[in-house]
Amino acid sequence: MHVEWLDPAIYTMDDLSSAIPCECWTEGTIVKKSKNYVVIANSQYKDGSGDFTVLVKGCVTKITQMI
Repeated sequence: MHVEWLDPAIYTMDDLSSAIPCECWTEGTIVKKSKNYVVIANSQYKDGSGDFTVLVKGCVTKITQMI
């Protein structure tokens, strides 16, 4: 899956016009969905551990299937 999302950001000593979320994307397999968030596995290992990204659904802007 290709997931596009907005990353909350902190701006210090900057103009208000610069204070916007950062546009990001993550690719992997969605391994868990809850009411408030999704978990994307980028890598998984035989013992059940792995590399996971947890995204709050309110920050997700688009989810598309990759070929």
